[in-house]
Amino acid sequence: MKRTTLPDDVRHALAAADRVPGWNMRSRDVHRFALGDCTLIVVPFRLWAYRRIERQAEAWRREHGQTE
Repeated sequence: MKRTTLPDDVRHALAAADRVPGWNMRSRDVHRFALGDCTLIVVPFRLWAYRRIERQAEAWRREHGQTE
C-alpha cells in the first residue's frame, strides 16, 4: 500500500490544533485554515465548553421563566 503525505498547509493546520503541554492555556482565538475547497476550524476546548455551559444555562432560564 502506498502511503501518501499530507500537503504542507494541512500539516501546518494540524500542528496548530495539536494538544501539547499547556494546550488549555492557549489564546481563545478560533483559527481557520483554508484547505482547498474546505475550511478547518480549530476551536479551543475552553471556548467551546464555556459557550456550551452558557447556552445550557440560558435554556434553563427560558424554561423556568427567569430573566436576567
